[in-house]
Amino acid sequence: MSSRTKFILFSGILLLAYGISSRLIPVYFFWESRVLGWIVLIMALLSYWFDLRKSRIQKGKKTIWVMIGIVVLILFLVIAPVTMYLLKNSDAYQAATDELENDKRLREEIGTIQGFGLFPLGSVQISSSNGEESGHASFQIIVMGGKKYKDVVIEMVKDRGGIWRVRDN
Repeated sequence: MSSRTKFILFSGILLLAYGISSRLIPVYFFWESRVLGWIVLIMALLSYWFDLRKSRIQKGKKTIWVMIGIVVLILFLVIAPVTMYLLKNSDAYQAATDELENDKRLREEIGTIQGFGLFPLGSVQISSSNGEESGHASFQIIVMGGKKYKDVVIEMVKDRGGIWRVRDN
């Protein structure tokens, strides 16, 4: 394993550890480090596979499975940010953040809402019938308040031709 790969691996572990411990301690700074830690760990795996490919070529061994793994990881590293961008710019995400901003219980718990995390996780499923959309969305969002931060999971639904609203339990 090259020193570059070791550095990337160490950085990923450090980011991930901080992201987890910042929630346990609690430290209300840079909660996005948990998601970034996973991304950096995947980059460390990618770097390791590049090192492995180079080593196997030097030894005259086949590299097809290593190359397939490299391609899969590169595709993931391209698709993940695009997916997060699309989630963040969806009508469902906008409705979810609007709902969270107006949630009195959440404001009492975390203080005035100052913003949301950079990396929303979740899914949006939309179907269309006769030009009317319906759907379901689920998001895990970091909500940053004046007193503290909180990981919030919010489920949204859209009835045929309606607007996005919080799903009733």
